[in-house]
Amino acid sequence: MNDMAASADSTSLPPPVPAAAMWLPASALNCYVGDADMRSWLLTPGLLTQRIREAAGEGFAMHCLHEGLLDGEHVREIDMCCDGVVWMFAHTRIPAGTLSAHPWVGQIGNRTLGEALGGRQNLKREDFRYAQLHPDSWLAERALRHAQLPPQPLWVRHSAFMLGDSPFDLYEAFLPAIGRRGPADALHHRYSSAP
Repeated sequence: MNDMAASADSTSLPPPVPAAAMWLPASALNCYVGDADMRSWLLTPGLLTQRIREAAGEGFAMHCLHEGLLDGEHVREIDMCCDGVVWMFAHTRIPAGTLSAHPWVGQIGNRTLGEALGGRQNLKREDFRYAQLHPDSWLAERALRHAQLPPQPLWVRHSAFMLGDSPFDLYEAFLPAIGRRGPADALHHRYSSAP
């Protein structure tokens, strides 16, 4: 049984982000995100995948960690890494009705979501929303555990999509090493000792 299935077996799939999360518009990030590099990554226009690929160069890797039906929703998790260091962890939730109307969204596989959605005429995305999650929130805890990092707050970007009249959600957790190249041990030490 994989990690995702184990968490689903424990009653029901929890919400990825706490209901009390303070969602911010892009215009508020200058006040809340002190790290200019992190703020730049959060505010990436267009495809985040393309920017990560360009920054990581030959060190880029994307892994599909889970894709399947859990607790009535189709759930997909991926990471994007540079030189073996996780830069971004993404969690997508697709309701059963959306999956029924658009079965292809349940079979994205090793493509990125952005690549799979590219060129779709009936796709709309609301403006990005941002929240800093405590390390004990469900999504942050999963991302940190996967990246083998100690507990620390993480910034998350939420995209609410409509495919025709069918909704689904994407949550992207930005790990502290995003955009920074270097030996994995040095990056892990540098960010695990941050306050």
